[in-house]
Amino acid sequence: MALGEIGAPIGLSGAVRLHTLKSVTGLPIDDTLLMQSADCWVYIVQSKPARWLYSKIQECSVQTRGLKLRLQAIQSRDQAEQLRGAQVGLSRSVFPEPSEDEAYWADLLGCAVINRQGSRLGEVQSLQTNGAHDWLVLDGGMIPFVAQYIDQVDTQARRIDVDWNPEWWQ
Repeated sequence: MALGEIGAPIGLSGAVRLHTLKSVTGLPIDDTLLMQSADCWVYIVQSKPARWLYSKIQECSVQTRGLKLRLQAIQSRDQAEQLRGAQVGLSRSVFPEPSEDEAYWADLLGCAVINRQGSRLGEVQSLQTNGAHDWLVLDGGMIPFVAQYIDQVDTQARRIDVDWNPEWWQ
């Protein structure tokens, strides 16, 4: 799961600034998970075709604006520059298990969204946050991911029950 996005290089030895994406997991995971990890995955969308890079982490420390990340696989500023905009993630196995009333965003993607009338509103395409709360993004529109509209989330059944009228999208 992606936890950060690579920004500008720092110095000449390949270190980069890492902007954390705390909301992408849907859980209050702090930066220590990244700082305690021995390795990570980097999704490089700028390369054609896009590719994954696995690397050991040499350093991950707090900086003024985000984290400083130094990867074993990146040894120069030029290499670091090629990573701008890439996403940094960790293997799912290092994440804590969510409690009963929590779910990772990755587990919600593709879930069927069904309203109280039994109508299938679509599948979760993505999730977004506006700072105040998160949103389920479906083909037809967006639904606030708040208790007022979400009746039940069943990640095992790949289903989210909602109190939502599709006319509200019009």
